[in-house]
Amino acid sequence: MKAFKEYLDPSITLAKRLNIVFNNLHIEKEKQRSIFSFLAPLKTKDLMTYRHSLRVGLLATRIGEFMHLDQKALLYSGLLHDIGKALTDSSTLKKTEAYETKDYEAIKDHVMDGYKMLQGYFDYTAEIILWHHKFQANEYPKETPPKLHDYSKGAEIMIPFYGRLISLVDFFDALHRVNKKFADQASLTGEQMKEKMLLHNPDAKGFIEDFYKANIFTTNIVL
Repeated sequence: MKAFKEYLDPSITLAKRLNIVFNNLHIEKEKQRSIFSFLAPLKTKDLMTYRHSLRVGLLATRIGEFMHLDQKALLYSGLLHDIGKALTDSSTLKKTEAYETKDYEAIKDHVMDGYKMLQGYFDYTAEIILWHHKFQANEYPKETPPKLHDYSKGAEIMIPFYGRLISLVDFFDALHRVNKKFADQASLTGEQMKEKMLLHNPDAKGFIEDFYKANIFTTNIVL
């Protein structure tokens, strides 16, 4: 059985998709190198999580375009939201079944680890990724550190909102991972994944429906 249910056309590689986005958004080469330098340890540690990060960045950028938001802010935070997992023990990170309490606790550290790694380089991105697990029943981190800068009121308001959007994309992509962490996930159809999206994100049902209608999220599984 495949480890992941593809929803993007695999004939267009993630690298090519990302290069197109970089060009469309006029991301400087130096900035691209910085992003990949942060992603490199994650790519070495766990290719599955690295590819997940690329997909989240790509879909988040499409949401930014659709909603007329800052696409760069969503691209950067989508790509870098999980870089803290480069510090997660491989025995936990690569586990696909029999999750224990210690594994759930260990994985929580990735948010603050990623936040600390980005400080001084991508501060606004660091602020956003603090929020990508704050909209779930067992939210973490329980407390967020003080802001790194005095942002404008508008920029400060957008930090948790961008974090919420990243969390939705993160959840959507994770549903396509075939494992036994969630008992029924291996057999889910695209329509069942949509039902889970709506069930577990009741505060964002309108957004989710809009993203499906815009074909940003899809019920199609690419075989």
